[in-house]
Amino acid sequence: MDEMTMLRDHHDAQPAPSPATVRAARERLAAHSRSRRLRVPRLGRLSLGIGALGLAACVGLVVVQVINDDTRVSTLNAVPAGAVQVLDRAATAARQQDDPRPRADQYVFAESQSGDYVSGPGQTPKWQGMRRMIWLPVDGKREGLLRERRTAGGGSTTGAWSTTVLRQPGGGPLDVQNNYAALDRLSRDPDELLAQLQRRYPAQHSSDPARDRSADEQVFDGISGMVAESYLPPSLRAALFQAAKKIKGITLVEDSIDAAGRHGVAVALTFREGVRQEIIFDRQTYAPLGSRSVLADAAAYNRLFSDLKGVPQGRTLSATALVNTRIVDAPGRLP
Repeated sequence: MDEMTMLRDHHDAQPAPSPATVRAARERLAAHSRSRRLRVPRLGRLSLGIGALGLAACVGLVVVQVINDDTRVSTLNAVPAGAVQVLDRAATAARQQDDPRPRADQYVFAESQSGDYVSGPGQTPKWQGMRRMIWLPVDGKREGLLRERRTAGGGSTTGAWSTTVLRQPGGGPLDVQNNYAALDRLSRDPDELLAQLQRRYPAQHSSDPARDRSADEQVFDGISGMVAESYLPPSLRAALFQAAKKIKGITLVEDSIDAAGRHGVAVALTFREGVRQEIIFDRQTYAPLGSRSVLADAAAYNRLFSDLKGVPQGRTLSATALVNTRIVDAPGRLP
């Protein structure tokens, strides 16, 4: 059974999300990783923000905020000519959404699914899934809450729900840079926003230049993480997608699938390490759905790392899907 079949089986076995929900990816909290997933050196494989929605995370992604009210974005042409057109349409769709403007004392709630290869010493990498719910304070100045549960192929669970209070090491308030208040201060001008992102996510260098990350790679990965578990004002999401158009090397993926089994169109960037990172959008509404990473160049990856030996080129390495995100009044409260 391949990992996409496992994802679909897992999705079908879970309770259906609420009718108002739709979408997508994750941002890993440094002190509170959502998993004991297989790790590579810091400049190695992409972080798919859940913790993404660890998205985002992201992440991950990732990748991404959903339309979670009764607003309907008008259907757009479903045959994009390229990655830039996808991002233009996603920005247009974002501008048509209302912004609830949460209060500083409220919380961003995000519910997500994810899957990736995990491994232990001497073990062959295997696919494992995760269901996750997270509550993050809008102002970043109070504790957050994380609930997660691992799943295996076919939707079976591998343990009970775990609950973690999210706080800074040492017990201080949770003040991450992707809290709503910090994100809301970012520029809505795409050029100025791109400059801010380049300062947030600078190029990374190491003793092995082959493992370096360029500024474009870092910013693309950063955007994937920002939309993963963060509630972004629609105006900021629109600006982010316009800024992403300026990243060199982005490509169109006509058919991608998120961790919930939903197909969409994706904007992608292939990193020099041989992994392609994708941000997935609904083909009709251009709402973000989730994110995916794919082993695009096995030879390039295996020259740098040893954790994916035997994994065929073209295989999905990880995927995320944000199925619900809302503003709530307290941690632990469900929409």
